Amino acid sequence: MDGHGASPLTFPTELPAGADFLYLGDQSAGGSIARASDPADGPPAAVVLTSRVDPVELALVLEKLPDPALPIADFGDNRGCRRDFVGSRLDPSTLAEAKRQFAPIERRLAELPFQASPTERAELTILRLAFSRDAPIEARFVPESKTIVEYPLIGTTSGMRRQLELLAHLDLLRRRHFTRTHQCGKCGSARLNTYEGCPQCGGADLLEESLVHHFRCGWQDSESRFTQGRILVCPKCRRELRHLGLDYDKPGMIVVCRTCKATNSEPLVQFACLDCSAVTPSADADSIDWYHYNITEEGILALRQGHLPRFDIGPLLAGRARAFSPPEFRLLATQGARVASRYSRPFAVACFNLNIDALRRQVGSVETDIVFRKVVDAIVDALRIGDFVTTAGASSIVIAFPETSAAMVAPVVERVRSTIHNLTTVPFDLDVDVAEGDAIADLLAES
Repeated sequence: MDGHGASPLTFPTELPAGADFLYLGDQSAGGSIARASDPADGPPAAVVLTSRVDPVELALVLEKLPDPALPIADFGDNRGCRRDFVGSRLDPSTLAEAKRQFAPIERRLAELPFQASPTERAELTILRLAFSRDAPIEARFVPESKTIVEYPLIGTTSGMRRQLELLAHLDLLRRRHFTRTHQCGKCGSARLNTYEGCPQCGGADLLEESLVHHFRCGWQDSESRFTQGRILVCPKCRRELRHLGLDYDKPGMIVVCRTCKATNSEPLVQFACLDCSAVTPSADADSIDWYHYNITEEGILALRQGHLPRFDIGPLLAGRARAFSPPEFRLLATQGARVASRYSRPFAVACFNLNIDALRRQVGSVETDIVFRKVVDAIVDALRIGDFVTTAGASSIVIAFPETSAAMVAPVVERVRSTIHNLTTVPFDLDVDVAEGDAIADLLAES
């Protein structure tokens, strides 16, 4: 139900009863909370916007709810907000219709209870909206927006495109190209007027004319330069041109700038910003590709898991004993290697490289993430009390083995490979580089 073009918005003196609704807004469009569900009754089943509501206020309210993907009924013409039902009159009958339309959404929300860490809540909410509405996340042109492209299903949120692209990179969303926009070089707005400008002065007062070529002297110029009254006269040799094809021809068109009189064959495309009036040459304007997105089976699986696939060893090592930052590790390993060399003791460093690209293509991001976590645990569990560890990039672990030669590290590597093999049936490629003596410095430099 859409209220655009319908009768003016009207509200009853008292809001309709409905303890399962969270009401936001008021009849004076002040944006305050008109009435909320009683906390004793549990979380609300839906949000009702009774007037114009600040999108930031709505976002803050949704952030505090256990489930940020609740359906929203809009009775305040909140075009910039996410909404599942639009009405013009707030009364029991329209609320009943809203509840009827919300029923399929509520069933799908109940199918997958929401769980997410604070750092992944925004991305998992996007997946949850696509799943619960059983609809693609489609881009739409919104002329009043500076980006001119928005996604009604998820509403106007900061970092929206970055979050969508992250989910697509993780194979949780599948992209379909929608359009390409360009940005103002000064303020970043995509609301641009496109015009052809003179390469000499940048003016837009251009006139397209025929190009005239005089055979006898070889002179070429715009037809207006040859025209004298009703005849054509060559501006170079001053001879009259009488016969097309014998005295002259017209090999093409040329553009003349009426402002500076310069001629050119290809005007420059310019972008004039409608927000700040700056002019940006098209060659210098950054472009953005926008996509529609469909949730994938991988995306649904990530919702069930309650977290995004993360192929970064750093967070998995955080808080573990004997795990150091890369600078701290280099200092400790360098000092350990010097002491070992001075007293002729063994000391080795190994770099475990977890190759995940082929595995992602084979089994998908979510399954790869599960295996990835198991592999990191297997490597760390193989460490002895004196060994210490750090990361080298997102998918490499560097381990220092005091009192251990390179040959003695080989059984540790085999034990890790055996553990991985027993943990999962998915083939996982594990490359290991081991160094001792002077080669340790080279390995630390490469990692």
